Amino acid sequence: MPSTTEAGALSFAPDAAMLDAAIAQLARDGERSGGAISPERRRAAFASFRMLPAPGAKPGRTWKHDYDALRFDGFRWTSDRTPVETTPLDAVAAARAAEADEDRPALATDAAAGIVHAGATYLEPASQPALPDGVIVASLADGLRLAAARLGADARALTSIEQIVDALAGSDRFAALATAFQNCGAFVYVPDGVSLDAPVQLVFAASEAYDDAVFPHVVVILGAGARATVVERHLGEGDALVCGIVAVHAADGAQLDYVAVQQAGENSRLFTTRAARCERDATVRWHAAELGGTLVRSVVDTRLEAQGGRAETDALFFNTGFQHVDLTTTTDHAVGDTTSSTVVRSAATDRGQGRFFGNITIRAHAHGSDASLRDDALLLSRRAHIDSVPALEIAANDVSAFHGATVGSLDEDALFYASSRGIARPDAVRMVALAFFEPAIARFPSDALRDEVRTALDRKIDDATGIEE
Repeated sequence: MPSTTEAGALSFAPDAAMLDAAIAQLARDGERSGGAISPERRRAAFASFRMLPAPGAKPGRTWKHDYDALRFDGFRWTSDRTPVETTPLDAVAAARAAEADEDRPALATDAAAGIVHAGATYLEPASQPALPDGVIVASLADGLRLAAARLGADARALTSIEQIVDALAGSDRFAALATAFQNCGAFVYVPDGVSLDAPVQLVFAASEAYDDAVFPHVVVILGAGARATVVERHLGEGDALVCGIVAVHAADGAQLDYVAVQQAGENSRLFTTRAARCERDATVRWHAAELGGTLVRSVVDTRLEAQGGRAETDALFFNTGFQHVDLTTTTDHAVGDTTSSTVVRSAATDRGQGRFFGNITIRAHAHGSDASLRDDALLLSRRAHIDSVPALEIAANDVSAFHGATVGSLDEDALFYASSRGIARPDAVRMVALAFFEPAIARFPSDALRDEVRTALDRKIDDATGIEE
């Protein structure tokens, strides 16, 4: 049996004994825990985890990490909640403001509502901001209980979410691990015709006191014609292990902007699989900024299931030091008259490594589909390396499909032009590097988020070594 640490937490290991202990603890804790996956589904997911191969290519000259050899020593598994007096977002913002100087803005705090976890522990506020009738923003376990009572005819959306999670757990090793050991998460539901003016913020903060194994599931359901922005944040200085799933169902005419800003500690490892299903005329826009951690695997998968569906993905990462980012995007045009657009910008310096797999699938009879993918990578030192692998699979006629990719170094003409205008070369390098990311940043949904990402990139350029100037 796994050993028990403080507060009833378990020493984590991805094995059958640990799974049995986790299931037993969740049963004992009942509604106090953040558990939201049945024991049967957990065991099925764990069986998949043991059978599925590690994702991606094996390590080589340009990719140093072996997913088969990952170690989980020193992490604890727990699922708990702690009452707090005020909205946790206020405390997070205050902590960020205390460490920020004037040109480093703190956490943007405008929010319709928020969910905060410290490690895997849900910080349960005494009250939440008032929300429009029918809107649910809650921890995953609480949200599912509320949804079962409120959704009524929309219960099919819950079935869709369950299908998304089970499909991911049956095909992706890390999604299977996240499902087997799920211990926290968030639930967002916006009913038909409701628009949220401010974003919902979901914060996962690594606790420096403990090294938690965090397995969050985030569920977002938008009713017909609903509109919302959801911001998922990962931050903190602890050495976190985060392995999670995001599942989205967008009903007819719904519009969702889902933003993931990842600024975890430099020794953190994060593996996240995000997937969405779009119904008729629904739009899901993914915006991802992977800026922290030492090893990051990020998967974004969108299925367009009805005519008029639209998927947009914009993602960026900037690897410094020994950071590795492994990004995969997939858009599946299951029917015709659907549209997708993917823009990825990545850069690396020092010994940073990255790879991007961009997939577009247009299925048979999906005539009239329109898909584009653009990926550009910037190498700022001789030891840095980024692989780019765009791929199209087209089984229909009368479609428009485009992909393009470049990997290069700083534009010497742009640097010369800047220097001819009296700009010192280090400042010119900064300007050119920041401008390189702008096509992805410009698609983020608000000025505050765009400025936040620009500032984070500026800080990374400041802190980086090995940029060849």
